[in-house]
Amino acid sequence: MARTRAAVRGRDQELTALRTALAPDGGRLIVLTGPAGIGRTALLDRVARLLAADGARVLPLRLGTGPDGGGDPYALAALVRAVRERFEQLQESGLSEALSAVAQLRDARGRERGGWTPAVVAALDGLFETVGRRERVALLVDDAHAVAEPAPVLSAARRAGCLVVATCEEGAERGPGLAELLTDADRVMTIGPLADDVALSLVRRAAGARLDESVVTALRTALGSLLGNPGTVLGTLDALRRSGRLVTFEGRLCLSDPAEPVALPADHPLLRRASALGGTAVRLLGAVALLGGLDLDALPPLADILEADPVDCGRGLDLLIEAGVLTAGPDGRISCRCPALAATAAGRFRARRGTALHAALAERLLAGHRRSGGVDPVVLADHVARGGATVTLDDDTVRQLLTMGAAAEQEEPERATLWYSAALRRLPPTGPEHARTLCRLLLLVVRTGRYELLREPLTRYAEHGCAEESVDEIRLAAILLALHSGVPPAERAVRELLDAPFPGRGPTAFSEWWFDRRLAPDPRRHSAADGDTVARARAGAGVGTQAGTELRGWPEVTAEAGALTGGEAETPAGGKASVGGGAGDRAGAGARDGTATGDGTRGGAGRSDLLSAALCGDVAACERVWRSSGGAAPSPELDRLRQAALVADMADVARLVIGADYRVPETGVLGAYHRVVRGYADADWTRAMSAVRELELSPAEDTLARHAARLLAVDMCAARGEFGQAARWLTAATRGPRLAVLRTWARVGLAARKGDDGQAVRVALLAGPRLRRAGLRTGLSILLSRALRIAVLGDDHEGAAELLAEIELLPHEHHVDAQESLLLARGLVHRDPECAREATDLIRERGDLPALMESCLAVARFAPDPRPWLREAHGLATRCGAAALLERVREVTRERGVPAPRARGRRDALAVTEQRIIELIGEGLTNRQIALRLRLSEKTVENYLTRLFARTGCRSRVELAAASLTGRLARTPT
Repeated sequence: MARTRAAVRGRDQELTALRTALAPDGGRLIVLTGPAGIGRTALLDRVARLLAADGARVLPLRLGTGPDGGGDPYALAALVRAVRERFEQLQESGLSEALSAVAQLRDARGRERGGWTPAVVAALDGLFETVGRRERVALLVDDAHAVAEPAPVLSAARRAGCLVVATCEEGAERGPGLAELLTDADRVMTIGPLADDVALSLVRRAAGARLDESVVTALRTALGSLLGNPGTVLGTLDALRRSGRLVTFEGRLCLSDPAEPVALPADHPLLRRASALGGTAVRLLGAVALLGGLDLDALPPLADILEADPVDCGRGLDLLIEAGVLTAGPDGRISCRCPALAATAAGRFRARRGTALHAALAERLLAGHRRSGGVDPVVLADHVARGGATVTLDDDTVRQLLTMGAAAEQEEPERATLWYSAALRRLPPTGPEHARTLCRLLLLVVRTGRYELLREPLTRYAEHGCAEESVDEIRLAAILLALHSGVPPAERAVRELLDAPFPGRGPTAFSEWWFDRRLAPDPRRHSAADGDTVARARAGAGVGTQAGTELRGWPEVTAEAGALTGGEAETPAGGKASVGGGAGDRAGAGARDGTATGDGTRGGAGRSDLLSAALCGDVAACERVWRSSGGAAPSPELDRLRQAALVADMADVARLVIGADYRVPETGVLGAYHRVVRGYADADWTRAMSAVRELELSPAEDTLARHAARLLAVDMCAARGEFGQAARWLTAATRGPRLAVLRTWARVGLAARKGDDGQAVRVALLAGPRLRRAGLRTGLSILLSRALRIAVLGDDHEGAAELLAEIELLPHEHHVDAQESLLLARGLVHRDPECAREATDLIRERGDLPALMESCLAVARFAPDPRPWLREAHGLATRCGAAALLERVREVTRERGVPAPRARGRRDALAVTEQRIIELIGEGLTNRQIALRLRLSEKTVENYLTRLFARTGCRSRVELAAASLTGRLARTPT
């Protein structure tokens, strides 16, 4: 990895210590140590500038960079070159003679390869005394470890009264010469890692463009403890750029495929250090990387696979740990230093794939276990599970995997998931044990988020069919995988499961709801005349259809809804009951009736029914199964379920329906979209927009979640005054009825932000009745409530009254969101502050901060004391960076004749313009570029920065951006 030179940041403590150490008169020898890339050279350069400013003569000495190589063990040649380069600046009488004496001895040492002699000592003393005759001289030596014997030259300089500061690499091979230097030093200082915020500020500065937050997050995750190493983090960023992984999207520098691992540069010092340890160490590093870690029980069989001596392998592991390449956990498990190192090492170890290596280890451990036992069953089961289908297992081993999986379900669900998956691939697909194991696996996958483990059961279904009682679980597995990956299945039989129409409920299937298209090549096979295609596919595979099971369909939507959204009438989409049958359809069917057990949980198959209903995409189906499975209605959970269904947040839908068993995924389509929804609602719009871009750049298809994310992006961009961007997001979003309410909500907001309140109200008044008649009522109250707030702000009393009448037509008895909308509407139209306060309390409890912001602004128009309402609206708009809404706050403030709002208790809160300036600094923009972006003069931006420096104590633009990243500005007193 090439050396990265950068300005010193975050090294105030080290610089203060150096100033103190160099202050006394006389010679001093200070040695700075630290790992490669930690910034030793940058710190030494900073010391050079400080010493020069104090009047010292600086003589820099870079070792290991000249043509001498190993022929200059005492650094005499490097010293002669350095003095000659600064001969004119030194201008001391007798300097030429003193330098010639050292040069002659250097040549003699080069020919004779002899040791250190008194003549050399005398010549060096004469040279340094001459150089430092009139002024104090500072000799700054970089990479002292690059020569065999650095101590004699450096000690001679100190004897002559020079200040000597030398750097050496921590972890470099310490021969006698380097050991002597460290012993002779007056002080040895270790340079530690930078704070994360400082390291990330370097990344933003080096990016040269507006860096998306996903890149920062990916670097933080991949580098781990190495994030504080500036050479590593900047080198990794450069490697991403050179490999084409960094792409510009919507004005931001993003990762082209966020799911792909971030790897260290191939020439990183840790990798070079591993290579220097020899071939066995390199192969061990690759094996540990591929395996994801190594238990010591697996070392002997691993040595056999690598065709290496076990003793050599053990010694190699020790050396890799000592070199900081590998780490050993408290349990003795050995892992790579960080995920980025593992990614690079695994890529180099091309002899085997990870699955093949696990399989080879599993075979050897199994053989050893059969011969003599003594193998840790957990280690064995882990390698068997990760070894794929090539590992040969007997029936006893499969039963052992099932037994261990059952025992580990509660305490170690991740392991249990892997063990059940390994056992499932060995069970006959039409047998009863396969059906039971598949059901357990599905529930564990939901708990652990390991949806990729469902691919193999689906492939086996396509090849061999399945038992009658497993059909619904197979369909559910296909839906779960499609939801979380965003990628349609490759197998035709599995695509047909997602394409299959639901008898009696219209022709729409899950594939049309989620992917907006059918997946199998010939859609005609799904016509009513063809009958149940999936049933024929099962029969063709030797599997009977499940008698009496009705798969409910997706809701009917009229052509009017299609016309409403601006496109042609489309196939209806949404969802009105469970995939695999609702719990109500199976009442009295034992564990499959979905009823709650005494401990408040549901039986395994019952939870599968409930999960099916949750993921089908229609809240009405969820409500039916919710009630039939013992859930309370009405309830706050059911209301949150309706809100999640409105924005198609299927991760939250599943979490609410399934409860604690469901793990909201951190990655994949649903994980990214869930971050969009939460970031939007929490007013963390930077995070939300980053997740929107992540969805756009993922290899997934255009799913319902991606379209919904685009519509939320419309609202965020419009509120920030980025109207062109908002229009582009709106154009990219689907016009179909699947998101008709959400799309109309976004259109209403965009019109209002652009200042056309009348157009916003007209759109809502036209859309509301049509959506209601089309049966698309989920979220309709929130859409109408937004339009009514806009009407109140625009003094459109007639429009507000019409919208109130439309809201009153909606059912309110059991829906908190509808009650909230009705309360707010009546409070705004009738100018009743108490009614409006009750409604805003409900919005606040719901956690929808953007809606709360709009509501507070509307109430401020007529409240007897508008200041608390304006203060809250101003604070939320500032938090969102919503410039367009801040302008509305200022308008209402002027209209009501009250002082500009200031958040009480938060005197340190930054104004929105200040926040935007800091954010744009973090993205690498100059003052001129910031002025153009915010439509300010460059002088105004400079004035803002001057005030910010004074208020926060920051001394530079980068420090200001770094402090903002870690939240330190929120604690800075004004």
